[in-house]
Amino acid sequence: MATNVIKTDIGQPIIFRTSNEEVYNSTLSEGSIWMRTSQFYREIEDEARRDAGEGVNGTQTLFPIHLESKGGPNLSLQGPGIVGQEIINHYIVSMHGTSITPEIRNEFGGFTLGVKSIFNLALELAVKAGEQLKVTGYRYGKVSYTHTALSITHGSGGSAIALGGNPPISLRSIDTDVLRKQPVQPFVQQDEWRIAIFTDGYLSDDFNEPLKLNVRPENFFEYLTP
Repeated sequence: MATNVIKTDIGQPIIFRTSNEEVYNSTLSEGSIWMRTSQFYREIEDEARRDAGEGVNGTQTLFPIHLESKGGPNLSLQGPGIVGQEIINHYIVSMHGTSITPEIRNEFGGFTLGVKSIFNLALELAVKAGEQLKVTGYRYGKVSYTHTALSITHGSGGSAIALGGNPPISLRSIDTDVLRKQPVQPFVQQDEWRIAIFTDGYLSDDFNEPLKLNVRPENFFEYLTP
């Protein structure tokens, strides 16, 4: 049932965060937010929500591509596998818009609170994260479920496939973006928004350890419960 009305700030997107009852209550009362690494979501999360491409920008080569390098091997690629690159270290917190289905919202726990301003929340999370780790940047916005393009580049730094040759050439993703994910089910139905915090390493050098932060509870408002 509805427990309140929309209290999103003027000019801000109407977005929400759905969780179980315990997390819902701690966020509303204490401003508690646990951020997780992309590796955690890719390798540790439950089977139903696991996304092997989490934190990786890439594309499929359903259309054949053929590359030649002077003095190095030639390469031909075609198939449903992903060619891509992992994005630098980051922690994420996920939210959703109004297009999420009731079924998916219930799978996430069914307790939904509203976010008054994603801009203010992102800034406050970055500041709080900086008290525990060196923060190198942050991003926020709606997740785009699309493949990225590939490009040929000289040098192998950050490349997906290095061919060598003279001059050396490599294949890499172009325009990598932490707010882009592979268009796979059921994730494309989530109407997902994210805040990403880029850090110099992880807490205790452990990607499984959550980044536990407390922001002002005034960032949120209660909305729907089961």
